[in-house]
Amino acid sequence: MNLILIIFRLPLVIIHLISGILILIFFPKKLIEFREIHHRIVKYWMKILLWLFGLKIKKIGNIETESSMFVSNHVSFIDIIVINSIMDIKFIAKSEIQKWPVIGRLAEKSGTIFIKRGDVGDNSIVIDKIKSYINNKKRVALFPEGRIGDGVTIRKFHSKLFNSVSNSESYVQPFYILYPKKYPKDFTSDLSLCWSDKKQSLSKISLRCLGRYSTTVVLCFKDAIKCDKSAYELAKLTYDEVISCDEIINTKLKI
Repeated sequence: MNLILIIFRLPLVIIHLISGILILIFFPKKLIEFREIHHRIVKYWMKILLWLFGLKIKKIGNIETESSMFVSNHVSFIDIIVINSIMDIKFIAKSEIQKWPVIGRLAEKSGTIFIKRGDVGDNSIVIDKIKSYINNKKRVALFPEGRIGDGVTIRKFHSKLFNSVSNSESYVQPFYILYPKKYPKDFTSDLSLCWSDKKQSLSKISLRCLGRYSTTVVLCFKDAIKCDKSAYELAKLTYDEVISCDEIINTKLKI
């Protein structure tokens, strides 16, 4: 890690976090009162945070506007910052994220649906909320693995929350997230940014990013899938599409 970069960037990040707190004061208390300007503020706040962390996005494929739900593997807390910086989208996230400084509050205020890990009874409530969002033309992001992975092995996608869009006219778009060790020469997953290791923490991963000149994030978007299928079929199809992205990245980006 470059200590000089950390000394330069860390105060800027702190100032930006404080600005986020000030922004929250002027946000509406209820999501229904949110206007386009509020969503744009969150998006650009995340874009600035992305820049402060030195994160650079390399995108393959297109974000399809007809899609109501987006699903991907989950690698790091950085995923939320990256995705929120390029899309106006509502996340289904574990309830622990509510405790994150500023980001947790911004996520809550902007309509993130928090799910309690291991609470089966909470699933039906979350499904109803997702349906409500989609019926109101809002896009939703889901990490169907159920937990953060290591960027190498992608776990089976759980089908339960796909019941919110199954057997409907909606579209779900799968995509893949990868943090290469050394872009574009080494596309091995950078385990130092992954949260699957119990020794990892929000502060450790943040400092690693701040101490680098740049960190590349690869996003590979596949074609949207119509949801006129069962939840199980949607989970399997999106999983197959996500894992196929590895071959696409090897073909299109490796030199």
